[in-house]
Amino acid sequence: MANNEIILKAEARESTGKSDSLKLRSNMRLPGVVYGPELKENIYITLDYKEFEKTFKANGKHNVVTIEIGKKKFKAIIKDYKIHPITRNFLHADFYVFAPGKAFVTEVPVNYIGTPVGVKEGGGLYVFERKVKVSADIENLPHSVDVDISNLKIGQYLIVRDIAKGNYKILTHEGTALVEIK
Repeated sequence: MANNEIILKAEARESTGKSDSLKLRSNMRLPGVVYGPELKENIYITLDYKEFEKTFKANGKHNVVTIEIGKKKFKAIIKDYKIHPITRNFLHADFYVFAPGKAFVTEVPVNYIGTPVGVKEGGGLYVFERKVKVSADIENLPHSVDVDISNLKIGQYLIVRDIAKGNYKILTHEGTALVEIK
């Protein structure tokens, strides 16, 4: 997790729906929602589009952010977001306010490190999984799971069970193949 606090300033919004969201986006505002087990009801918000985009590109999806709505502050992560299929602009963001001390379940990317020996010998690298499901306290949630594949030879493969353990539990089935060298 990042050491410095990431703060996103937001405003509560009363109206929801397609037309209201279009108006917000035309004014460079991003509609969003804040929810979680600690909240009695969802809070619909708007964010500055450029601020959100800059924060997202710098920190990614699995960083803790502080959402400031007026005088209220919520510690959350970006649970989901929608992107326009053509313009690639953000359309919406969901922020999950987590319960302190409870495990959080999400998918994180697998970061394959090194060039396998088998590839250097002329084999091909076949990647089957690019993400794994993990459960962790929010403080121990990894940005990605690093897997060293540099020792794999032709005919060898790597499965979830072979991943080095961290301060998190991998929920993806342990027999799931990650990569293979053919």
